[in-house]
Amino acid sequence: MRGSIVTGKPALRETVPGRGAAAAETVTETRTAYLDHAGFRFAVLTLENSGHRPVTLGPASLAGFEAAVRALDLSGVDAVAVTGKGPVFCAGADLKTMTEAATPEQAEDVALRGLAALGRLAALPVPTFAFVNGAALGGGLELALHADYRTAADSVRALGFPEVRLGLVPGWGGIPRTLALLGPAQTARLAVTDSLAGRNLSARAASGLGLVDAILREDGFLAASLDFAVGILSGTAAAPSRAARSADQDPSVVVGSVAVEAVRAQLDVRLNGAAPAPYRALELIAAAATPAGTAGTATTSGRAAEIRAFGELLLSDEARAGIYAFHLTQSLAKKPAGRPAAAPLPVHSVGVVGAGLMASQLALVLAQQLRVPVRITDLSQERIDKALEWTAGQLDKLVGRGSLGTADAEAVRALVTGGTDKAAFADCDVVIEAVFEDLELKRAVFAELEPLLRPDALLLTNTSSLSIEAMGADLARPGRLIGFHFFNPVAVLPLVEIITAPHTDETTLATAFELARRLRKTAVLATDTAGFVVNRVLTRLFSEILTLIDDGADPAVVNHSLDPLGLPMTPLQLLQFIGPAVQLHICEAMQRAYPQRFAVSTSLTKLVAAGLPGYLDDDGGLSPAAAALLPASNPADAGAIRARILAGLAQEVTAMLDEGVVAGPEQIDLCMILGANYPFHTGGLTPLLDREAGTAFHPELRVAVPARPRTARPARGEK
Repeated sequence: MRGSIVTGKPALRETVPGRGAAAAETVTETRTAYLDHAGFRFAVLTLENSGHRPVTLGPASLAGFEAAVRALDLSGVDAVAVTGKGPVFCAGADLKTMTEAATPEQAEDVALRGLAALGRLAALPVPTFAFVNGAALGGGLELALHADYRTAADSVRALGFPEVRLGLVPGWGGIPRTLALLGPAQTARLAVTDSLAGRNLSARAASGLGLVDAILREDGFLAASLDFAVGILSGTAAAPSRAARSADQDPSVVVGSVAVEAVRAQLDVRLNGAAPAPYRALELIAAAATPAGTAGTATTSGRAAEIRAFGELLLSDEARAGIYAFHLTQSLAKKPAGRPAAAPLPVHSVGVVGAGLMASQLALVLAQQLRVPVRITDLSQERIDKALEWTAGQLDKLVGRGSLGTADAEAVRALVTGGTDKAAFADCDVVIEAVFEDLELKRAVFAELEPLLRPDALLLTNTSSLSIEAMGADLARPGRLIGFHFFNPVAVLPLVEIITAPHTDETTLATAFELARRLRKTAVLATDTAGFVVNRVLTRLFSEILTLIDDGADPAVVNHSLDPLGLPMTPLQLLQFIGPAVQLHICEAMQRAYPQRFAVSTSLTKLVAAGLPGYLDDDGGLSPAAAALLPASNPADAGAIRARILAGLAQEVTAMLDEGVVAGPEQIDLCMILGANYPFHTGGLTPLLDREAGTAFHPELRVAVPARPRTARPARGEK
């Protein structure tokens, strides 16, 4: 059913590459060369992908690598080295071909093939080296770990194990080999904690841990790596002491076990057992953290457990959702749906209307990423001064963390200026407003701005829910107005919702997409409907939650009913983060647009009138002040509540797709991952609804095999 402010035509659905049919592998070739260097002879294996694609390892690529290792002529060869070409050493396994596995045997075979191929390198009778020229992720890092020694270029910024975030575990020996080098605590950090957070190591950080033996300049990297190898072979350079390093970092199995259990406790708080992969990874680390496991190679039983865990997880719905989410964030981020062919306008200066926290964040990100002058304006100089002071403080923090050099910080600081006179925007190419979420106020801002600006200047609104068409109804040039909705915190969340009105012209749209790209944000195009994507979904969530509480359901049970899904916050925590007044305003807008499906909560209205910061106290329980505004609570069943909430979300997503708000469910999922921080194991939202609410947005992601029993803890009120 359409709401009263639905505009625009439904967009065509675009699918994610590699879905819906068997995906052909982009084969990585292994080229062999024999080099003489400083009196020693090397066999150098170079991984290279045709078509300048990143090096990945699918079945054919692994077979080619193994064949190249088997075919080595080791007569007279002193050492074997593996390296890559370009900015990537190896990006890991070919995920598209992995997901073709449909049986436990096929899934386990993915691990067996990788272990067999990489094991050929480890079994060579001469010293082996990995010259890590670029990113080494997942199976790529596991390949490097099968060598005796590792060098890395100083420019490398991505060494890590993304598998757990994708719903898998490192299946090609990554856990036992990392454990042998670093011990259980650091292995749990790299394979679980950092993976879930999407963090990777730089070459220097990896060297500090002992994962890499030498950091060398990118210029002349191969020759310098060969020099390092010559030092090892000739004995003129001291070989790294593996045993001493492990002992220093993990003096006992007991210490490692305590560290692993600490990570498990953190997982319980964060995920409530919802995602099986991190728990399976910890099981493998704990099992391998024995004298046999830390000796340098996996035991037979450990290898079997690794293969079994990988196979079971590859066939799990969570892994299929995680791999789907990974492809979304890669493919649709680089090629956003709906970007027109029109040439964008150049942007050499930007104006920001407003000097509150959101406007200040926008000004800083615009200046830092675009490196163009950014002018802030507000009604009082005092507010301007506070905004400039805030941006300066943030730059100082970036310098203190080493994220930004002092000279760069000073350059960005000089770009951000402010004043009360909007006439200073006369030469700006783009002006974005970030004032209070009130339609008439925003219309008044644009009415004042338009006569001051050049005819070709773009007007952007950071509205979170209001109609773009209504906002520009009185403009002389409505084609230059477009929605450009950031998410808080602006520097962290990578999503921008681009919202068009019927009169938005293609040049404006193209410029908005290009601006998002230059800001290193992922753009999702939405039609001009109330709440757009993220706020529409979240407000439907709040509507269901608060209606239940207003009707007398136990607030604690309702708030924790979604815990088994492993979402980043409980609903009431999220509402407190957004702010009750802001969310009430959005709820009212959504209720006006869709009165049959959205309610304005009585308790939320009272909460805002009382000036309370939210429903919860500092410990996450219901605050006494909020409890006084609620009716007497009754016992509630968490499972039934969860089913009701998910049914409401499924209904809303279906309505959004029927209205053509976005091109397809993929865009909704991308928005929830990048704008609401939903974890990969949810696949965004629609794969989660398929699993939990029985919908069929992505039937191709479901796996018809017996599932491993969930380790999720029950939500409060659930038995």
